[in-house]
Amino acid sequence: MNRLYIFIIGGIMEEVRKLLGQRIRYLRNLRGITQEQLGDKADVNYKYLGAVERGEKNPSTDNLTKIAVALGVKLNELFVFEHEIENIQLLKKKIDDLLKDASRKEFKTIYRVIKAILM
Repeated sequence: MNRLYIFIIGGIMEEVRKLLGQRIRYLRNLRGITQEQLGDKADVNYKYLGAVERGEKNPSTDNLTKIAVALGVKLNELFVFEHEIENIQLLKKKIDDLLKDASRKEFKTIYRVIKAILM
């Protein structure tokens, strides 16, 4: 199965936070545990975890690592959003929309990121 990734480009950080939060909630619900149980297991406050799941907080890499370990997944699996993308055409349109105002420098950076992921 192909995994689709949302690339963090320009001003979409809010959308990424929401997708990340939805992914964490999805994985937590798959395991049948509450925010409080996950918070205890990951050593993060359950209210903070709720804010992360709602996309209100931008979690640190340390907290993301603790959450991933508590969920029993690799860190990068928190950023696999294929369940959020309806189809490849929609994904391509979203990427095109994001790229339409990108500078030459941003294009170079985006190319290197895509190449690193796909190689």
